[in-house]
Amino acid sequence: MNFQKKSQTSIFMIMGLIIIIGGVIFFYSTQKIKEPFEPEINIVQEEIPLEFSPIREYANSCIYSVGVDGLKIMGEQGGYISFSDRSLNREQFTITQNPTESDAVIFAKESELKIPYWWYLKSANSCRGDCRFASKRPELRQADNSIEKQLERYIDLKLKECINNFEPFAAQGIKVSESGKIKTDVTIGPDEVIVIVDYPLNAESGDAKSKLSQFVVRLPVNLDRVYELATKITNMEMKHRYLEKHALNLVVAFSGVSGEKLPPMSDMQFKFGSSTSWKKTDVKNKITSLLISYVPLFQVDGTYNYERNTFNSELKQRLYDSTIIPVANSSFRDLSAYFTYLDFWPAYFDLNCKGEKCMPSSANSLISMFGIQQYRFAYDLSFPVLVEIQDPFALNGKGYTFSFFLEGNVRNNKPMPADFAPLEMASLSESSLLCDARTSGNITVNVANAATRKPVDDAQVLYTVAGESCFIGSTNAEGMLIEQFPTGVGGFLTFVRDGYVGKSAEFDARPKTSDAVKVELQPIHAKKLIVKKKNVAKTASGWQFVDSPVDLTSRESATVTLTRYGENELDLPAIANYEGSQKEPSEIEIAAGNYAAEINLVLDERIIIPEKQKCVKKDIFGAKECFTIPKIDFGEKSTPGQETFPEGGLKLNFTINADELESHEAIVLYAVSIDLASVPEQNRIVEDVEQIGKIEEYSKTYQLALQPKFQ
Repeated sequence: MNFQKKSQTSIFMIMGLIIIIGGVIFFYSTQKIKEPFEPEINIVQEEIPLEFSPIREYANSCIYSVGVDGLKIMGEQGGYISFSDRSLNREQFTITQNPTESDAVIFAKESELKIPYWWYLKSANSCRGDCRFASKRPELRQADNSIEKQLERYIDLKLKECINNFEPFAAQGIKVSESGKIKTDVTIGPDEVIVIVDYPLNAESGDAKSKLSQFVVRLPVNLDRVYELATKITNMEMKHRYLEKHALNLVVAFSGVSGEKLPPMSDMQFKFGSSTSWKKTDVKNKITSLLISYVPLFQVDGTYNYERNTFNSELKQRLYDSTIIPVANSSFRDLSAYFTYLDFWPAYFDLNCKGEKCMPSSANSLISMFGIQQYRFAYDLSFPVLVEIQDPFALNGKGYTFSFFLEGNVRNNKPMPADFAPLEMASLSESSLLCDARTSGNITVNVANAATRKPVDDAQVLYTVAGESCFIGSTNAEGMLIEQFPTGVGGFLTFVRDGYVGKSAEFDARPKTSDAVKVELQPIHAKKLIVKKKNVAKTASGWQFVDSPVDLTSRESATVTLTRYGENELDLPAIANYEGSQKEPSEIEIAAGNYAAEINLVLDERIIIPEKQKCVKKDIFGAKECFTIPKIDFGEKSTPGQETFPEGGLKLNFTINADELESHEAIVLYAVSIDLASVPEQNRIVEDVEQIGKIEEYSKTYQLALQPKFQ
């Protein structure tokens, strides 16, 4: 009996505790949040009955999970949520396997991870005098492609997957239905990321009914601070070029007139003859090893992992101190900064050697037995450096990492010159007055498929006026969007949809005036690519074009670049490789329109033009003067087994129409091949080399025979 009374007492105590906790939850869930926020953050949570509080908690849990996932992805990818989905990230990137000829670095050969440069040489490594630097650092706030806006679009896209139609509540007899679309607003505050989601819901449980619309979640990541440190590190590199200076210090420290060291930038020896030489490939490998070992020494003064060490060696101390980066007396004691270079990110390297062998220039006199060996080696070097900012205390102690790349660029033993304009941060209190002030009438936008005339849904519509872009919205299933626009003079619309060629159109929205805009987007098709060649053969009467297509041999390969150009349309560059040895066609993405095609055709074979004696008449009496034309070896500077000969290519403009794309699976492109390999070596002469420079001429002369075919 006593046991039964005790059990009843325990049950009543538990029920009372549940009621008290529920009352506290209800009280706080019906209050306005009164914590100090910046003026643009408006958080109001409506009153809801106690039995529906779990719905709010469930939705908040999903928002938190999706929001954290989005932040982690952007942390791994330098502030970008995606490099393929243009509805999430609208910044265009050119990404190649060569990290120093790319806007972002592919982390590893088989990896999907790509990390953008926040400062790098935008021009080709071979540029001279007209070199351009750039930054792919995204804005933190306000801009249409800012980290805030990308996270908003990501949560809008992914939240429903987590919500899963509120299935856990169906078993409890609670019906939850949507009454509107998800609209996320992200604010990166001074200490955390605040996510407000407008998600209209109707909830029913028996006779009880309620409406829920706004959900608020805080993500404990001090992204503002992380971004500020990343920006300071980038600005310091832009202004002071510490990566380049450190690389040059390494060259100076580890160079000398010794085969075991690096070739010196400047040195001189008074001796007769020289036995010291270097192999350029070995020099590059030594430079790579030094970067792997010494780039991680970089530290940022005032950070969590900063620690200055002292060494007995003056050389070690000097190299170590050159890696300390000041951050303008700011303290980031809660953040760590790490720098990394790995050898599977190939560096660009060149040295002023005659071929693969690097030797000094000599001045010797046999009579006076006097000799001078002069060492003047000019280093050209470009290398990517991964920077990681870590907050070990973020996400309630789980930690958060933000990564991006910087590129060091040295030419002729000096840091490459670049104009310095510091990257600025938009403050939290700033707001986009233009995008918020939509004073036009209702503008109707219709977007259709240019090939089928069917409506295009989910087309992203942006409006640019006075130098600022505003995201207006997305088209519905009928390809329609009706919205008010900011007003101003000299505006234009941009339409972007995954799978279509983007397009821009001039448009001026006028105050309180309605208007209609119709646009057609060209669909992008993935087509099989086949490359064939048409030879230019050497005959008794000279070199002649042969209009018969030939398959590439197993030793031939082609690089194809198709650049589409059209009025008011965004660029659509398409690049593909085609190997003669491959069993299946390559794939390339193209759309109907006008193209400039460029093909580089390479033969994996060592081509030699032998030394020849040539005689010419010296005077009118028939006297002759003879001289030797030296041998030309196209594979002399190549690594053994990797000889390449630039045998031809194509430079041609052509048009692809929509009917051909719709009705065929593959496109066949033809390259001009200078068939020097078929000419016996003893019959080759130096004038044959001129044919290689005539690819553009042949492309123009025989353009009808070189037009692409579909099959």
